[in-house]
Amino acid sequence: MGYSGRYHAASLAAVFIALAIGILIGIGLADDVVSSASEELETSLRSDLSDAENRADDLQSQLDREDRFSDQVLTPLLAGRLAGQKVALIEFGDVSDELASDARDAVETAGGDLSSIARIARPPDAEALIDGLPPRFAKLRRDPDQLAALGKALGTGIARNGPIVEALKPALFESFTGDLQGADRVIVARSDTAGLESADREATSTFEDAVIAGIDDRALATVGAELTTTDPSTLAPFIDAGIPTVDHLDLPAGKVSLVYALDGIDGNYGVKDEARSLLPDFGRSSSTSESP
Repeated sequence: MGYSGRYHAASLAAVFIALAIGILIGIGLADDVVSSASEELETSLRSDLSDAENRADDLQSQLDREDRFSDQVLTPLLAGRLAGQKVALIEFGDVSDELASDARDAVETAGGDLSSIARIARPPDAEALIDGLPPRFAKLRRDPDQLAALGKALGTGIARNGPIVEALKPALFESFTGDLQGADRVIVARSDTAGLESADREATSTFEDAVIAGIDDRALATVGAELTTTDPSTLAPFIDAGIPTVDHLDLPAGKVSLVYALDGIDGNYGVKDEARSLLPDFGRSSSTSESP
């Protein structure tokens, strides 16, 4: 358990001990009798409460020191790493607003710009998407694997701001802010699909896997991301697709990992079972110095 977890555990212990003391005092006042055993228990509980409060204070001090250290080293580690680069965040489903905030902090600290945030609607409205296709993409109407073909074309369009995305924006996105122009580094994030009906879940999986493949084919870098609090993890489809992932974006180490992955350092980083390391190998060179 990390510092934060230990701090909260100590704080909770202090609360419960204080509650127990209150109950004992209340019983004593009501009965106007306090037995020797009760006095001893109350004394013990007061001592435990003092110890728990001191432990909580110590852990908070450690957290404060850790935060100051992170703030001091984060900027030197990231400064200029994404200088002048535009990054898009593509969300599949109802992703926490905190993820977008943490992604923006990381990208901007590295000198980049989180220039667009788009949330793809679930389940995909295949009929509306097909009906809205521009004439040049008419062949997708006849594709036997229509949903996957459409997803792949849209993913490619997202990575290169293609005309198909602009044409299908109302049917494709639940929300959209910013501009995809020039955003050829892409963060992808998703929520769990457990709440969808079986047929919708299958269609969503087929479509989103294809979108992800299309993005990864054309983007300079694609990175899957989630928070340490995301449970169960949602990164499996990204890992299966061979995309770098970060499962601890809400931690300083996660922000560092995201920026280095966006700069082309491959790997699965974080604190969960699927992660291979907490941080990238800083000695490795970027693989995205030149456009494909």
